[in-house]
Amino acid sequence: MSYEHRTVVHMTLTHETANHSEHELVVVSGASTGIGAATARQLASMGFHVLAGVRTSRDADAIRAGGIEPIMLDITISQHIDDLAARIAADPEKRPLRALINNAGIEVNLPVEVLPLDLWRSQFEVNLFGHVAVIQALLPILRKSRGRIVNISSVGGEVALPNYGAYAGTKFAFEAASDALRREVSAQGIQVVVVQVGGVKTVMADRSGPLSLELAEKMSPEHTRLYGDLISSAVASQTAFLTRALSAEKAAIKIAKVATTARPRPRYTLGMDAAWVIPLNRILPTRVMDRVLSPNR
Repeated sequence: MSYEHRTVVHMTLTHETANHSEHELVVVSGASTGIGAATARQLASMGFHVLAGVRTSRDADAIRAGGIEPIMLDITISQHIDDLAARIAADPEKRPLRALINNAGIEVNLPVEVLPLDLWRSQFEVNLFGHVAVIQALLPILRKSRGRIVNISSVGGEVALPNYGAYAGTKFAFEAASDALRREVSAQGIQVVVVQVGGVKTVMADRSGPLSLELAEKMSPEHTRLYGDLISSAVASQTAFLTRALSAEKAAIKIAKVATTARPRPRYTLGMDAAWVIPLNRILPTRVMDRVLSPNR
């Protein structure tokens, strides 16, 4: 049995969940495409009423279905978050909030020296501060329902690959915030779980490589000399891996189980690369991991 499979073994729905999920709400941010959309559909198929966060009317029309109610939710816009909290509080059926799945994210990859600061900031705004804002707004509701927070992190939350410094930085920070939050609210009956996602076939993953190459074309000749091969190597590795990566639908099945199992662990890994890179990082000395992950090895 692989490490990945061990991370989700024995996670089955309780009898209570099976009978009462139709009377509970789940929020999924970043539900326009990829893991978020697949997770919304999976939870709806299990009987939950899913408030699926999207950013455009077109995305809302695409995700709308039985058990899925699209909600306009850009997590960097406070009014959207306030509207979400108000929608839950005023639910006509007075359904409790079973889980908040913080999935929204963006990924822009270039070496630390050359990634523009505005792109550093935009990633932190979405991948960290936006999630914190949603959590702060919904914690009073989750306290009443004794609900669960599932934070979708990344293998990059523990292992920072070359070219992924900014994205990994957001995930390192999100994991630290998740640990602190878990210890702060456990006595209140709220569970906080982190899912460290590896390579999954999504629109965001498909776009990140070409975006890196597009941004690299704007680098100075000196930066191109220093980092051009590294960027090309990183994009080629990502592209090759995605051909055999986990599908969004399979990822969603596992995330839905994490969100609903009776006694979740604090962390789960998801995907082949997360299943071996994270344990390896915990065992090997830092300089050995540097050699393993160096594009020049």
